[in-house]
Amino acid sequence: MNIILQRKKSILMVIFLSMIFAIALNILPTKASILVFLALLVLPIIALRSEIGVYLAILMMPFINFKYISLLIFYSFGSFLVKTLYQKKKLKITKIDGPLLLFSLTILMSSVFSITLVQSIKELFYYISIILAVFMISKSFDKKKLNYLLLCFLLAAVLVSIIGIHQYMIGDMGHQSWVDKKVNPDLKARAYSTMDNPNILAEYLVIACSMGLVLFIDSKNFLRKVLVGIFTAVNVLCLLLTFSRGGWVGFAIAVLIIILFEENRLIPIGMLIGIISLFFLPEVVIDRIKSIGNLHDSSNAYRFLIWSAALKMFKDFWLSGIGLGYGAFIKAYPNYMLAGVKAAHAHNMYLQVAIETGILGLLTFLYSVLKAYGIGILNILKSNDKFFKRLSVASIGALSGLLFHGLVEHVLFDYRIVFSFWLVIGIIVASWNEKAVDS
Repeated sequence: MNIILQRKKSILMVIFLSMIFAIALNILPTKASILVFLALLVLPIIALRSEIGVYLAILMMPFINFKYISLLIFYSFGSFLVKTLYQKKKLKITKIDGPLLLFSLTILMSSVFSITLVQSIKELFYYISIILAVFMISKSFDKKKLNYLLLCFLLAAVLVSIIGIHQYMIGDMGHQSWVDKKVNPDLKARAYSTMDNPNILAEYLVIACSMGLVLFIDSKNFLRKVLVGIFTAVNVLCLLLTFSRGGWVGFAIAVLIIILFEENRLIPIGMLIGIISLFFLPEVVIDRIKSIGNLHDSSNAYRFLIWSAALKMFKDFWLSGIGLGYGAFIKAYPNYMLAGVKAAHAHNMYLQVAIETGILGLLTFLYSVLKAYGIGILNILKSNDKFFKRLSVASIGALSGLLFHGLVEHVLFDYRIVFSFWLVIGIIVASWNEKAVDS
């Protein structure tokens, strides 16, 4: 009797979904109709298993508008909260909760007093969804869930990389301003893939490559090791083809940190290989490396003018900030612009955060990051589980690479990178929360 009843319910559900899909096809555009239908299928599953929402967000993030990712995260966090309360479980208190709450308050105040209120409220919606994702990951993800999370990130990244490599091979130039032909005459194209900009793609791949290296090292299954190795190699190749100097240096820092933990005796060998490889690298790569400190390179020269203007802006808005998001910066910047150099951001992450959210925003941001570093280092020193040690090392490596890149680029300009950045922090805290720690 129960089986017959269950079948009837299944048939009724199929009929109901089919009717909704048919109505949507007649009312909405085809793409929107498909999204509605997929949502009807997926949302009930997420209600039962909220972590699936995070996996889907990571998989879809490089390919769809971030507003849909935010909505998915809000729904997933709501499902997680309802389930936790229904089961009368206590929410874990983590060491990142305080810093994140303080940072959330500063971006809230920055948005309320923004010179572009509507735009900043929209940006706040995105940022809060990201912080909620960090809370959910840090409080509920165990080793199994973290493994799935990393595999989803790696799979999405390799698809992004394949698109980027194809762009480079067909000579897709993208935006002409991405290449200074006088300094880099042999540079014909730069991979940018679905990220719309080579530097943004590089920032994303620094995280993907770092996590891929650790998954490769930690994999015990031969087939999994081979697959992860191939995926990581594809991501590293695409990172190279972005020709993002900050991305290259950032990844080099991440690799150095990983090697330092895994086998520090390999560092001299790695440095020797690096020096020797300079004699065999293509000329276009050598030219790009040489241009890192070249003030005649247009992308280097204009940064100094933007930084000077941005510092003046910060002096005028040091307490409250101009408001969260690039909209406020674009509105205020023309009043400080030097030599007619236009900019959508300050080309320095720390300066941009300070301009948008004021001195308190910068301090709470740095406090959150430093707190994550402290948790990660404690985990490396005290954890009795190699996976969590390695995960903390990779996360610290990826963060260090991005933070260094942030000296010459606003790495938190694109919300896909903002999400990835804070995702790494959530992973660090989740590793500590697993309680695989020596007493």
